[in-house]
Amino acid sequence: MASAVPRLEEVRKATERLTLRRLTLADQAAFVAMLDESAEAWAPWTPSPPDDLTPADRFRREIERGASGARAGTHLRLGAFGPEGRLIGLFSLNEIVRGVFESAYAGWQVRATDAGRGLGTEGVSALLDIAFAAPPRGLGLHRVQANIMPSNAASLGVARKVGFRREGEALRYLRIAGRWEDHVMFALTADEWPRGA
Repeated sequence: MASAVPRLEEVRKATERLTLRRLTLADQAAFVAMLDESAEAWAPWTPSPPDDLTPADRFRREIERGASGARAGTHLRLGAFGPEGRLIGLFSLNEIVRGVFESAYAGWQVRATDAGRGLGTEGVSALLDIAFAAPPRGLGLHRVQANIMPSNAASLGVARKVGFRREGEALRYLRIAGRWEDHVMFALTADEWPRGA
């Protein structure tokens, strides 16, 4: 008998300074403000959006991807909000695969003005709690992977602080800003995660 996997639409997690939850239509202004503020800082690490895509279009696309991924059980995309309701960042588990793999890829972005305050580490720790906790509190995954460009010192630091283990390097892995960029491959399994269960 299969264990009850939580509905991804309902997944939430509170930490000392953050609440991770799905974005709603009411979050558009906060999302657009975060994009406007962080676009330059994020540009070296993220695929460039199409030139004709406005921040409002990107928000609608984020909502649609989050909803369809949640329905299909393949993606969990969460906004991280501070105590005052300010959108601090985005945290996700992508390409969730069940069966013999029980794995996903983690991704994260922290608002440029909030970088360096430990919020990325706090958010990724919460994301891993969700990933590894047994249902119905979590997804009950076995493995989470993260791939990070070698020049992205901040994200490399977060990966190490939360306990990701380096597994190797993927050459010319993703096209970022028009170039195929190498990525460092990290992974963590449920038995390595101290707070997951």
